[in-house]
Amino acid sequence: MPRALCLLHANCQGEALRPLLEASPAFARHFRVLHVLNYTRAALPDDLLDGCALYLHQELGAKWGELSSADILRRLPPACQTLRLPNLFFQGYWPTWTRLPGVDFADTLLEELLRRGLSPLEASLVYQRAGPALFGSLPDIAEASLRREEAKEQDAPIRCAPLVREYWRTEQLFITVNHPGRRLVLHVADCVLRLLGLGGLPDDVARAYVHPQEDFWLPLPPALGLPESDGGLALPFAGRERRYRIFARRMTAAAYARCYLSCRAAGEGNLLSFLAHLEPED
Repeated sequence: MPRALCLLHANCQGEALRPLLEASPAFARHFRVLHVLNYTRAALPDDLLDGCALYLHQELGAKWGELSSADILRRLPPACQTLRLPNLFFQGYWPTWTRLPGVDFADTLLEELLRRGLSPLEASLVYQRAGPALFGSLPDIAEASLRREEAKEQDAPIRCAPLVREYWRTEQLFITVNHPGRRLVLHVADCVLRLLGLGGLPDDVARAYVHPQEDFWLPLPPALGLPESDGGLALPFAGRERRYRIFARRMTAAAYARCYLSCRAAGEGNLLSFLAHLEPED
């Protein structure tokens, strides 16, 4: 019997969720998954929506026009099941992250050091040795980010903010500001399956899961590992010596900062491409 279409309309978090759904027998018996990246604004034509039996989606507001959740939900067949997914974000690990057009993972502190004329090596040393004060009030930044997530989830069918609040200080829950790590993705998959009446996520599927986005871990400022008495967060996984997986290499936060600054000093904004093309380690 042919499987029904599940349209997964989500950002890159859908990439991490999809293999868990496809590996879950109860889900795979019923559905085949088509993941459409929402941020590319790819059209969802009527013939695609007409054949949709399950619509898994992140909420898109009115500014998205024909791709807004309200518009898409009106166009779906009456029998189509729908389920809203989380759109997770956490800045507590990266207090100086900012949105800057054309720059991957822009950082206000690194951009300021560059503006002041420091060389990539000089600026990376400042970044490595910087005290918490240079990054702002770290507990306040994390708390503000947590509260935004909690507010987003007030009427959500799947809630992740309680897990983030419980575990964010003891284990690294995010790979980048908007790439949730293993614990959170497993939680979302388990909730999806339960809400669809397909049981929970099978233990063997969870154990076998390989997160597709763990090839790039955005380094944490080492200041976050300093004691709370010094203004840090005492995070056990943030420190000067930690080496993060960054494509074919493993780098400290200082080495990553040098790469960031070298890329920006050359007038480039595509940091990920720059990093991905570095020579592999021996």
